[in-house]
Amino acid sequence: MIKIQVSEDARDFILKRADAVTIEVMEMSGCFGLVIMPVVIEGEPPEPENYDEFMSGGIKVYISKGAVFAPEGLRINLVGDEQIYQALEIKGLSCEF
Repeated sequence: MIKIQVSEDARDFILKRADAVTIEVMEMSGCFGLVIMPVVIEGEPPEPENYDEFMSGGIKVYISKGAVFAPEGLRINLVGDEQIYQALEIKGLSCEF
């Protein structure tokens, strides 16, 4: 079983909007070429059968199949300023291609 930690402020942020998060590994292009990075999206995925489902602190966490986890597990944090912009951040996850 993978260990998933959700910080208290991230948990509050998620539960105000949904009871689940979806973590996807997305390809993005930028100044330095193609970048592959994990993204946290509020809510359940449109096709749950393509994801592994976990529970953490009363929150369903859907993670793209094929994701590779750090030995210490995953951590979801809330970043940003409440007055300007806040987002969820994931640490401890990558994807093999």
